[in-house]
Amino acid sequence: MTDQASTGTSARRTRRQLLAGGTGALAAVLTAEALARPAPAAANGDNMIVGQSNSETSATVIANSTDGDMALVCDAAGPGVGVVGNSDIGDGVLGTATLGNGVQGITKSRLGSGVVGHNTGDGNAVAGHASNAAASGVYGQNDGTGYGVAGRANAGVGTLGDSARGVGVWANSPNGTALKVTGTAQFTGTAQFTGTAQFSRSGTLTIAAGKTSGTQTGVALTRASLVLATVQQDRPGVWVRSAVPDVAKHSFTAHLSKPAPARTKVAWFVIN
Repeated sequence: MTDQASTGTSARRTRRQLLAGGTGALAAVLTAEALARPAPAAANGDNMIVGQSNSETSATVIANSTDGDMALVCDAAGPGVGVVGNSDIGDGVLGTATLGNGVQGITKSRLGSGVVGHNTGDGNAVAGHASNAAASGVYGQNDGTGYGVAGRANAGVGTLGDSARGVGVWANSPNGTALKVTGTAQFTGTAQFTGTAQFSRSGTLTIAAGKTSGTQTGVALTRASLVLATVQQDRPGVWVRSAVPDVAKHSFTAHLSKPAPARTKVAWFVIN
């Protein structure tokens, strides 16, 4: 004889087990659907979702209060780009700093550059502005034997220096060559200069009437220096016979072919 109480209990347990099994299966289905369904793009007020597009109508600010630490680090594998910034008419990437560098680029490869600028339109690839009299709009330094700043052009001007009232190009070297100019081929090419040129080792020497020579002092000379001199007035039969340098005394003496009939100016120029 069957116990009715036991029969009822077994029936209730069977129904509970069926309900539990059904609920578990439903949960599994819902979980699978949630995983398969793409997550909605994060918007204002949402958490940012990696691997998805995130839209906003105001700036997202990441602040790191740890002194000396980084606020954001992005790594890209292979030839990927670590950070990309795009703008319709503004700056693609803007970097500001109170005491450090606004933007710094570092490369460990000889094939790459620390910072590269490209312009596919009509503007400049790289532009530098400075308002300090002791600073530079663009500054280049090379601790090796290469170039601090190099300019190259296929058909245009390799390096352009322009100034409204100052110096277009300033070249200075305490011990080396301040400015070296070559044409299409070294020693055989054409070096072209347009405009007025001033040289510190040039000037005029006045020889008094009746004198056959005059000495110019205060001229930096070396054993390789060449002194060129010519008379600046029309003095028949009078010409510069020789210009003799004195390296030790930092001077040279211009000798005339005969005594000057009047005060005579001699223009001089030192090269090397």
